[in-house]
Amino acid sequence: MGDATFGIGILGAAAIAKKNARAIAKCRNGAVVVAVGSRDLQKAKDFIQETSSDSAKPYGSYDEVLEDENVHGVYIPLPTSLHLEWVKKVAHKGKHILLEKPIALTPEVTDDILSICQKANVQLMDGTMWSHSDRARRMEEAIAARLEPSGMGPLKAVTCTFCFAGDAAFLANDIRVKKGLDGLGCLGDMGWYCVRASLWAYNFEKPVSVSAHAGPLFNSEGVLLHVGATIIWSDGRRANFQCGFDQALTQYLEIAGTHGTVRLDDFVVPYRPDKASFLVTNNHGFTEMDLSVKTETEERVVNLDVPQEVRMWEDFTDCSRHVLQGEHPNAHWPNIALLTQKVVCAVEQSALDGCKTVKIHW
Repeated sequence: MGDATFGIGILGAAAIAKKNARAIAKCRNGAVVVAVGSRDLQKAKDFIQETSSDSAKPYGSYDEVLEDENVHGVYIPLPTSLHLEWVKKVAHKGKHILLEKPIALTPEVTDDILSICQKANVQLMDGTMWSHSDRARRMEEAIAARLEPSGMGPLKAVTCTFCFAGDAAFLANDIRVKKGLDGLGCLGDMGWYCVRASLWAYNFEKPVSVSAHAGPLFNSEGVLLHVGATIIWSDGRRANFQCGFDQALTQYLEIAGTHGTVRLDDFVVPYRPDKASFLVTNNHGFTEMDLSVKTETEERVVNLDVPQEVRMWEDFTDCSRHVLQGEHPNAHWPNIALLTQKVVCAVEQSALDGCKTVKIHW
């Protein structure tokens, strides 16, 4: 491979891996899928053909991907219960890691994963695509300007919902409803995005506690199918979210200050890959005699050079390249993965314990 190429190896042929392979193909900084491993060699070959990953070599095992000298970074979209095993193997080979969320099933295993990557001096990043989007960066600007005269004022609350209605086959067979595979269920999948958005809105300040809302829904294996929760920061600042596999697709995010809000209803996957928007409101209130609302609303449109999943892979490639050039891994990405994981696990603990408040110990 050429010096400008950053080779990506993919472990497994899951649907999310196909989306990511297509994203890597659009990267503008040399990221290329060079290896795909599956326990079934034919599946690896089919994956390469379906995703037009013409530079990739198929392998009939995951270990063979790690032995490929052209692989610099590895994408791990395997079930969460397998993450620790494969992070160990990948890091041992000195290859950088993009790990699907959730990172792990417990905070302890998350700590182990971060420690392994730190000791091996490899970059770790989780697969939260929207965090890398140009729209997220524009929203950050709006939030950062909250104390200006026309700003939203001090932040007080985040409200977030990410749900979709899984069909009978999904609810019976998907790995996200299996205790031994992705045992955090909807909380580890949909809830991860809500928790990450809440932490992001508060600039990744560590929250104090969480409380699951009454009525969490579990399947027969004890896996969450729907849950809501409140996250508390100091001074009464809060976030409320719900996530689940049992209602119509909803992906709403609102960040509220004392004078205005930033909000959107497609925060995880935008309506369009080339253009996205969000609303900024201020001067909230009613007209005389409360006959109508006088709140001012501005739609801010962001033209996207590339979809957010491409941005994620470009960011991962750039961070990993810096390490290859002698720099330290970018600590921001594993740090926010750890924060997200600890909050997610605290919510699960609360849901299992009758929705009691769980204090988070940092």
